[in-house]
Amino acid sequence: MTKATTIEELLEQTELTVPAEQFVTDLLKAIERLRRRPLDVYYAGPRSLRVDGVTLMVDLQPKQAVIVHFNGQSTRVRVPL
Repeated sequence: MTKATTIEELLEQTELTVPAEQFVTDLLKAIERLRRRPLDVYYAGPRSLRVDGVTLMVDLQPKQAVIVHFNGQSTRVRVPL
């Protein structure tokens, strides 16, 4: 299996329990909730999230989030915000 570089490729490689569009919407909402936390969250390294049954690690950056771990696989997928 090749490493995904986009959110679409990542979702193609994963069996989801919800439609892909809903997963992306839920993921963006979860990232936004993380971004609303105090500023020190940016310096704490990647944060673990669980979205629609999928576990992932997200590294928050000023203008994007980077998925560094997705459903048991190491990855590096940028999510523009």
